[in-house]
Amino acid sequence: MNSDFLKSLLALSQEGSIAQAAQSQGLTATAVSQRIKALEEQIGFSLTIRSGKTVQLTEAGQRILPHAKQLLDIERDMVSALNQGQMSGRIELGIISTAMTGIIPQTLCLLQDDQHDLDIKLHPGTSKQLYNRLLTNDLDAVIISAPPFPIPKELKYEIVNQEPLCLIAAHNSLPNTYAKTPHTKITKFPPDLRQELRQKPFIRYDHNAWGGKLVSNFLQDNKIMVQEFCELDALEAITVLVHSGLGISLIPDWQGPWPEGVNLHKIILDDTRYYRKTILLRKRSTARETVISYISNTMKHHQAK
Repeated sequence: MNSDFLKSLLALSQEGSIAQAAQSQGLTATAVSQRIKALEEQIGFSLTIRSGKTVQLTEAGQRILPHAKQLLDIERDMVSALNQGQMSGRIELGIISTAMTGIIPQTLCLLQDDQHDLDIKLHPGTSKQLYNRLLTNDLDAVIISAPPFPIPKELKYEIVNQEPLCLIAAHNSLPNTYAKTPHTKITKFPPDLRQELRQKPFIRYDHNAWGGKLVSNFLQDNKIMVQEFCELDALEAITVLVHSGLGISLIPDWQGPWPEGVNLHKIILDDTRYYRKTILLRKRSTARETVISYISNTMKHHQAK
């Protein structure tokens, strides 16, 4: 069985259309269609069905998909074993949005400079979404916010970044005590800032997001009732809304880059209980451990600079 046929089937299951599957593989739509047809002839079952402009896998296609992934993993590991002096092969890496723009670009540049033959596919998503995809073996590793529950023993993790909680407000909107310096670091939240949180419209970092739960914990621990204006799971959007004077917010002091042109006061709370930890997570039994560890070490090297 030609592994290229299986790769096209896997791409089709992920992309949902012949055109997008072809684009992701650098092929023509005709080539992908021919591969799927040849695979169906070999197996003797119809594997796909059209639904409007999308293509879905049939029941038979869904049944063989896990086995197709397993065969491709074995092929990938065989190639890696023959290139012990060089990292090679494909890795499926899930990443939250702030890491996608903050940690990852420079890490990929360093990996590229090392001239390893790695094919890294990046999958954006929320921490919860990516965590669930890791559990179902859809991803090799994920870079996410640390979950608000104990990490199962079958998973291995490393902390790649830690971000303190910070209060952000539009320029010149906080008491005069904070007007002189745009960025202030504190260890305890003073009464005047507590009053600001109680009185001004509050733009909440989604309480269902794992990072957002830290905000909820802080407000509950300090018995602060806020006047919630809106709630969303997008730190970039929250900073723009605050910059526009629509309210104040508590968010992790994420690495950035922050949206261009925002002018904010930032009060950083140096209290480790409310740090958002970004972790690199994978299964202990993964066959991609060597590659994942290499990526992790490259990331740490970048963070140390």
